[in-house]
Amino acid sequence: VAPTANLVVTRDFHPALVDLLLSAAAEVHGGHGLFQDRGQFPTPDYQSLSLSPDAERHYAYGPPFLQRVLPFWAATLVDRLKVMLLPLIGLMLPLMRIMPPVYQWRIRSRIYRWYRELRAVDPELTAPGTDEAVAGYLRELDRIEHEVTRVQVPLSYTDELYDLRRHIEMVRRKLTVLAERAG
Repeated sequence: VAPTANLVVTRDFHPALVDLLLSAAAEVHGGHGLFQDRGQFPTPDYQSLSLSPDAERHYAYGPPFLQRVLPFWAATLVDRLKVMLLPLIGLMLPLMRIMPPVYQWRIRSRIYRWYRELRAVDPELTAPGTDEAVAGYLRELDRIEHEVTRVQVPLSYTDELYDLRRHIEMVRRKLTVLAERAG
């Protein structure tokens, strides 16, 4: 018969395993026995060696919250990842503010890139002159219109797509009037 029983580990024992070891010891040896009352082992009382900070925390508060609600492997993983998750969340907040304007720019760029080609065909800017030039501009306008019909945008941006199509039709009317005057 010994006056006390001690669980002793080396200093390099992993802190996450301290909670697991003390919980397992309490589960296996924490009941009532011939020489001890319920909950008498393991206990921080009657220690001849110093207690680790992790063991002191375990005796004061019990196992960590994550180990109470998650399996050990998941609780340990989350505990280790929290060092990385906090900076990651810190980075995500500014990114979440930047993403809507970037998304808006990407969608609008699908539409606005056609305006450069449309300006190259606009008779007010180019002064086409000959019938062949007007016919070439009309063919180019047909190509632009055909490609614009294949542009996919979310419903909230269709008004800008229809504005582009209306502007294409306006340039077509100008070119048609020029072709009728020249012909």
